[in-house]
Amino acid sequence: MWDLPRGWSLLYSALRTSKAGRVGALLLLALLLAASALFALGSGAADVPIHRAVAALIGRVDGADLRIVYELRAPRVLLGILVGGGLAMVGATLQCVLQNDLADPYILGVSAGAGVGATLSMLGAAPGGPAAPWSTALFAFIAALISVAIVYRTAKVEGSLPGPRLLLAGVAFSSFATALSAFLLFFAREAAQVRGVFFWLIGGLADASWPQVLMVSLVLLPSTALLFASASRQTVFLLGDEAAQSLGLSVMRTKAALIVIAALITATTVAVAGAIGFVGLIVPHALRPFFGPDQRFLLPAASLGGALLLVTMDTAARSLFVPEEVPVGVLTGLLGAPFFLLLLRRRAVGGGPL
Repeated sequence: MWDLPRGWSLLYSALRTSKAGRVGALLLLALLLAASALFALGSGAADVPIHRAVAALIGRVDGADLRIVYELRAPRVLLGILVGGGLAMVGATLQCVLQNDLADPYILGVSAGAGVGATLSMLGAAPGGPAAPWSTALFAFIAALISVAIVYRTAKVEGSLPGPRLLLAGVAFSSFATALSAFLLFFAREAAQVRGVFFWLIGGLADASWPQVLMVSLVLLPSTALLFASASRQTVFLLGDEAAQSLGLSVMRTKAALIVIAALITATTVAVAGAIGFVGLIVPHALRPFFGPDQRFLLPAASLGGALLLVTMDTAARSLFVPEEVPVGVLTGLLGAPFFLLLLRRRAVGGGPL
């Protein structure tokens, strides 16, 4: 943690150790998310005043403002909240379960693997028509599970899962899966299919729609509830597998269940938003100093923080270079890759393991 003046340091310590302080910080994150969402509804190539954006949401205005806010921006903002919150929770869960704070669905190859499944679904769609969202999500989920199994089995040594081997296996498999998806592009029959595959390779929310919001909600809301319900058991993993086993926790069964849930969330987000990277790495690391390692507080904080990050980044992606739009996955990559290198450098200087 960075050095703080003594007064601020005492306040920070009190907030971190106080349940009321952490609950207050969660409420602050929720308020920031609400403000960011309102700002996103009014920002873009055509600015809409916030009061008119709110009026459009409740059906009090007609015409262009209604179409811009309700049909285009509202589903995009909601999808950003769901995808960003889901990816951040997956990152926090994987870092806890695998006992490696560099774990992330993008770095471990889960996102790239899910993308291969999504690509196969897109290429198998009827000529001239888009792939069905549910079939794309199913293909992505199956591919994500296969990716997890390959990376896990490659890194596992005598019943343990060394951090460096896990990261190397994930990076190697991610490169392979990305290359495989690029190879499959040669079999695309139409330009629309090429665009669809290229879209998830970069990651973005430009094609957000209400049906996608519904599909993601039906998957992420129960999955999120399961992760919240398992928060106490996740925290036990921080003591080590042997300690968790001695406390009566079925280590392998619990880990397998949590990894399946993480793969399901990742696959669903990839199916609708592409392989948006590093959200699951940045957010837990940014919030852990304030909320501590207890997953009962870190998971909801990561959910709110991930949603806040992605909505803010997406607003910037469609507002900075009007009338052009930068895919939000480009911005998260520009932010996340240096962040990952900084973490590696800090560990190397500190003499800690990967």
